[in-house]
Amino acid sequence: MAQAFRTLARQRRSIRGYEKTAIPKDILQDILLTTQRAPSGFNLQPYACIVVQDTAQRELLSATMLGDNIRKVKEAPLVAVFAADLEPSKRVPAIQEMMTAAGESVADIHQLPLKLRFFGGEGHLAGAIRSGISAAFTPFQAVPTYVPTIAWSYKSTMMAVSQYLLAAESHGLGSCVMEGFDEVRVRHALDIPDRYSVPVVVTSGYPKPVTDVPPPSPRLDPTQVFFDGKFGASAASFFDK
Repeated sequence: MAQAFRTLARQRRSIRGYEKTAIPKDILQDILLTTQRAPSGFNLQPYACIVVQDTAQRELLSATMLGDNIRKVKEAPLVAVFAADLEPSKRVPAIQEMMTAAGESVADIHQLPLKLRFFGGEGHLAGAIRSGISAAFTPFQAVPTYVPTIAWSYKSTMMAVSQYLLAAESHGLGSCVMEGFDEVRVRHALDIPDRYSVPVVVTSGYPKPVTDVPPPSPRLDPTQVFFDGKFGASAASFFDK
């Protein structure tokens, strides 16, 4: 299993040219259900994914893109638009219902709104309260660091995106994560409510054959990224042959 995952993760690259072949329904279903298994804060799943396959819809969506992303959206048979929920508290009733059906503890179910309010509660007042509590109590005990709701929801959304990319790769599909677009126009084109923000748009499809497969994009030396025990402490021994 480790070898299979390693191959899958390391062979993935951004694909910028796609065949017109439609993605079979059973493969799409598997990709989406696998995506949904991604972890999220309090299992709140604070995101939505709009799957755009219709040619006319993709044409409309392409007008919201920048640069070469216009062509990619027109060409790819499927475009996944990920949207992060900036008002995650509105999901609480559905999540509590899900937790109840799954037989989770009554205490956890009742505490969910309070936990969310502290970690990802929306609104300037909630943010100010969380920031104040964090600053006041940090000298005395460990408390979560305040982050804006958009950052909290983006974290969970991007975990789902990462899972989507690998699920697509496992079926031989290529993908490209794009940030170059007009978010307001994207929301308007796809009827996405204002309470959502779009971190990325992902094109997907079977890659066009290429004569020369480019080498993997470079990465920093791992000792510049990973540290042993404390930030800055060399982890060179982790990578000894």
